[in-house]
Amino acid sequence: MIKDLLSRLLPREDKFFRLLESLSACAQTSAQHLKTFVESNDKTERERAAQAIRGSKAAAKTAAGEVTKQLCLTYITPFDREDIQAISSDLQRITKMIDKVCQRLLLHNLASEKGDFPRQIDLIVQEAAAMQDMVRELTAGRHNGKEVMEKASVLRELENKGDVLLVDLMTNLFKEQRDVRDLILRKDVYDMLEKVIDRFRDVAGVALQIVLKHS
Repeated sequence: MIKDLLSRLLPREDKFFRLLESLSACAQTSAQHLKTFVESNDKTERERAAQAIRGSKAAAKTAAGEVTKQLCLTYITPFDREDIQAISSDLQRITKMIDKVCQRLLLHNLASEKGDFPRQIDLIVQEAAAMQDMVRELTAGRHNGKEVMEKASVLRELENKGDVLLVDLMTNLFKEQRDVRDLILRKDVYDMLEKVIDRFRDVAGVALQIVLKHS
């Protein structure tokens, strides 16, 4: 009985690390499937991509819930509790927002125009890859601050590119004569994709906090 109690109270870094890696993988998978969904002309492939996005969202929700549960059950954690919770929540929100984008496009049968959606999604895919590497460094037990900082810098640069891109997309959108409904819907999708881009930056910010606290 005492042994069981101690196993619950003493740190087991691997359980939090596995969960964070799972959440990161869900975010990356969602990004890749969103790219497929937007760029493919095959109806079956698009349906599979949309289903995969929903699956990643559900898996992320389960993993994030388990993070919260384990934070309540574990007395000592590898990083500060609020940092673990923050990364978990931000990663889950990425999958949730990507699913919202997919559902919005499906609901209104909205397709890419002049490559507008893929431009933002390409940045998201790049961010997801950099974030995956960053999370691996955090959870590998090495706490390699240099590698984390490099990946965080990449994410900041991509987020800055996203800001510039959004301005360009909005400028082109309002410059042309178009149906008001299409304008509103397309602007809404641009904004949602920008929120996804920003969420990766938020993950990078928490990762930097962890590195600075434990350096």
